[in-house]
Amino acid sequence: KNYNQVIVLEDDLRFKPNFKSGLSTMMKEVSDLGLDWDLIYLARKILHYQREKWVPLSSRLVVPDYSYWTAGYLVSQSGARKLLAQKPLQKMMAVDEYLPLMFDKHPNAEWKKHFIPRDLHAYSASPLLAEPQYYIGQKGYLSDTETSTIIDPENLAKDEVKDEL
Repeated sequence: KNYNQVIVLEDDLRFKPNFKSGLSTMMKEVSDLGLDWDLIYLARKILHYQREKWVPLSSRLVVPDYSYWTAGYLVSQSGARKLLAQKPLQKMMAVDEYLPLMFDKHPNAEWKKHFIPRDLHAYSASPLLAEPQYYIGQKGYLSDTETSTIIDPENLAKDEVKDEL
């Protein structure tokens, strides 16, 4: 379909009490300010709060720094096109890492070399409108990414050779 914008929500997301009115107010502000946006976080793990700046004339939006989680966000059609143009499935990386790379706020300079241009126009709701249902260490917490092991490509290649013998 040819949607102008979509909302992406993880299955373990918990909406804050003001989610619906907060989203509506924020999107009105986006429209009133004439923001050219590709991605707007609704829920994320803020890693460097002190580095984030308010969008001029905004009371609901900040320019995010390197963030983690993709629990909830809006993506515009232009943003989706930019994300897909980089062929992310051929480069295999967690979306939590990919999004900050694409708005050029990722700390890993080596990874940045593989994604040009990095011109995604990203913003974040502030305050956030949703959060994960559970956090690390809480009863009921389950993650297939945060507690997984890192695969060493060299050892993986050696194991594949062993399997062939």
